[in-house]
Formats: sequence, C-alpha cells, structure tokens
Amino acid sequence: MPLVKTLTGETSGCADSYNNASFSFNTKARNALATINKSGLGIKTVFVDAYATIQNAMNNPTKYGFTETSKGCCGSGTIEFGDTCKGMSTCKDPSKYVFWDAVHPTEKMYRIIADEALRSVSSKILV
Repeated sequence: MPLVKTLTGETSGCADSYNNASFSFNTKARNALATINKSGLGIKTVFVDAYATIQNAMNNPTKYGFTETSKGCCGSGTIEFGDTCKGMSTCKDPSKYVFWDAVHPTEKMYRIIADEALRSVSSKILV
C-alpha cells in the first residue's frame, strides 16, 4: 500500500516485513482450509488471495493495463485515504492506477480481484 510505503520510508519497493507477515498469514489460512477440506465433513472451502492478486498486478502492471503502482490516484497518492481525499484533485485516468487512494484499490483493481475470486470459487466449489 502506498500509505505503508510512506510511513516506513520505502521508496523503491515494498515493505518486506509487512509482505512477509501477509504471506505467512495467508499460508496458515490456506493450510487451515486444506485441513477442513480433508476432514471428511463434506465442507468445501476456497481461499481467495486478494494480497497475491494485488501483488501480481503491481509486479506485472502492463499485463493489467496499469501504469502507476506506487501511489494512489487522489491527492499526493501517498498519505491521503478515505475522507481525507474529499475536495482533493484526482488523476485523469484511475484505470491506470492500482490504488485509488493510499490504502484502497481502484475500481479496476477490485474488478480484477473479484474476477480472480470467481475463478477460484468456480474451480473449487462448483465442480
């Protein structure tokens, strides 16, 4: 997130300690869901990894048509989020940005996450 990068002083990449924490949590969640799936209770679960989807878009922006991955569309794009964006200038084309503000993805990024979620559900649950 641009806000995390701003607060940690990261200028050229991501905040590795936060990414490592997210990766660790997601791995544990996946393992827990796999255990539930194998429990014999007839429960089907799906893990939708929004973190990995955003990370993939940030690492491969042209694949998704993004040109800006390091800051948000509103204000400076590095610190403002939510209500603090009210009355601030915004970028001309939000579809080129991964983030709307310093915290939240753009509509286009949310659509990419939703499409990935639907693929996950249909491939794991609806089979």
